Amino acid sequence: MKTSPLVTKALRFFTVPALLLIMFAAGCEIPLNDPVSSRFDVSIRALDSSLFTTAFQDSPFVAGADVFLVSLTYGTRRDAVTDSSGYAVFDGVLPGSYAMAIHKTLPESLVEAVTGSPVGRALNGRVGECLITVDSAEFNVWLTPAAVGDLVISEIYYNGAPPNPPYYFHDQFTELYNNSDSTIYLDSLIIADAQYGYIDEDVIHSVHAYMFPGTGHDIPLLPGEMIIIAQDAIDHSAINPNSIDLRSADFEYYVRGTGDVDNPAVPNMIQLHHKYGNDFLYSVMNDAIAVLKTSDPYARGYDDFDHILLPVDAILDAVEYREDPNLLDMKKFPSHVDAGITGGMPMYRGKSIARYIDRYTDDSRAVLRDNNNSTIDFHILDTPTPGAAGP
Repeated sequence: MKTSPLVTKALRFFTVPALLLIMFAAGCEIPLNDPVSSRFDVSIRALDSSLFTTAFQDSPFVAGADVFLVSLTYGTRRDAVTDSSGYAVFDGVLPGSYAMAIHKTLPESLVEAVTGSPVGRALNGRVGECLITVDSAEFNVWLTPAAVGDLVISEIYYNGAPPNPPYYFHDQFTELYNNSDSTIYLDSLIIADAQYGYIDEDVIHSVHAYMFPGTGHDIPLLPGEMIIIAQDAIDHSAINPNSIDLRSADFEYYVRGTGDVDNPAVPNMIQLHHKYGNDFLYSVMNDAIAVLKTSDPYARGYDDFDHILLPVDAILDAVEYREDPNLLDMKKFPSHVDAGITGGMPMYRGKSIARYIDRYTDDSRAVLRDNNNSTIDFHILDTPTPGAAGP
């Protein structure tokens, strides 16, 4: 079919940069006046590569799975649920670059019937960047089983408090949650950041690394309990009325000899490495935070830029966030550590990122979503909630 000169002229104007500029001005929404003829339906089918689904039906098609379609071109995200044949259909999709993620939590009764053990399991699948056009609009995505993480980062407040005064970021905190049904001991676990540019290596290059004290069984975390690590464990609302009170934090980062605030009533994390700054400052724009367990954090030494090297295979949980979470080419963690990026909010808005509650156990304990994919595991909270699981 031939295109009229008028349409051709219009299409030349609406190049990708022009579209992105229009979307930004309109609050990152897709323009509503794009040609209807350029939209089409996209079909995604979820299939189970394990025995969990086929054990109870004659096919591997996964019903009731959450499917997320993220546009890397237009900065939008849509979600749907697969039908009884494993299909999720997205209508009115524009051609462009996309990423996909699929998740389904398996009932413990089903897991026990297959494995003999009623442990938490989920089916996860993802497709990285792919081009979707009208001629390539059908996808099969194979899901693999994954254990629900025992110890997870449940919330990070890094965004900074709104003015006045401006640019207040000393109220940052990290919350860890025991997502399992057994006691976890935090002794000697490490919280560290990861620098950009080393994603293909077997180590992360960290500017800061701090460790919990204890000799093995000094810091128990019971099932469903959480623990707060504050940048400064003080009442920040006394300094900035838009901030929060962190005097009840369980631990704080403290840097000796820099003028850092120290609350003597709150135990300090042990400083393993601190390259610069008055505190373990998380970036208010983009960062990557990991919890690790390794017997010798100094075994791999340092790089040429004075970053401590910590093993990727020692990571228990990790979260990556950016002001623009669609920039997957800027990732700091490999996909098996964190397949996505969360965030997507301007700095100094007083917001945090927190995990979704996936389900509740029979004893009303919250189990948080853990797909090793921050894009679908986390959402934005308008107000930080230290000490509360989920939204």
